[in-house]
Amino acid sequence: LQFKNKKAAAFGAYGWSGESAKIIAIRLQEAGFAVTDDGLKELWNPDQPSLDRCLEFGRHLAAQWK
Repeated sequence: LQFKNKKAAAFGAYGWSGESAKIIAIRLQEAGFAVTDDGLKELWNPDQPSLDRCLEFGRHLAAQWK
């Protein structure tokens, strides 16, 4: 797959190492996506500050298309 002019970001929840978002971001770049930032990772059971970061992450990603 060779995606051109497509933006992407990786995010995930973790209970152990938290490496999934980083691995997904690498794969997205390899596929040709323009990865917009370092991604987001939060613990399995998010607290309110974690949920707020997720919301802001989504807003930031959506703003990339404006």
